[in-house]
Amino acid sequence: MQLRGARLKEYLEGKLDELVASYSSRSKVYIYSQKEFASYASVSRETVRKYQKEIDAFLAADNIPKRSFDKDARVNNLESKVFKLQCDLAESQAMYEAIRVRYVDMIESLLANSIDVQALICPSVESSDCEKSYKQCVLCGVSTTPKKS
Repeated sequence: MQLRGARLKEYLEGKLDELVASYSSRSKVYIYSQKEFASYASVSRETVRKYQKEIDAFLAADNIPKRSFDKDARVNNLESKVFKLQCDLAESQAMYEAIRVRYVDMIESLLANSIDVQALICPSVESSDCEKSYKQCVLCGVSTTPKKS
């Protein structure tokens, strides 16, 4: 038998009363949860959502607290993503610095052995573009922006 309209409202209120009574008999405070109530009343959550205004009025009349959506979960999730991205950024920066230092060491080693490194450190279009975007030399890390005098 399917209940509709006023009979369904009465049924839901009765089931909510039963649920509150079962919690109070166990000396527990009932906190309304849409999922738990739908399961207890053997109705779909869609049905509960349709009658949520009436249920909310019933809950307010009896001073029954309502479990609300945990907005902190989204914030915590975003904070963990930010932390992961910060770790990835720090790792990339450390890797970049290690590669830069290794490259400078190789050039110094070649210079120490009197090998002409002119072809290696000749600025290319790509390195010039890189220095313009990062505003520092990719070899030594010195700022390439002109200082104001």
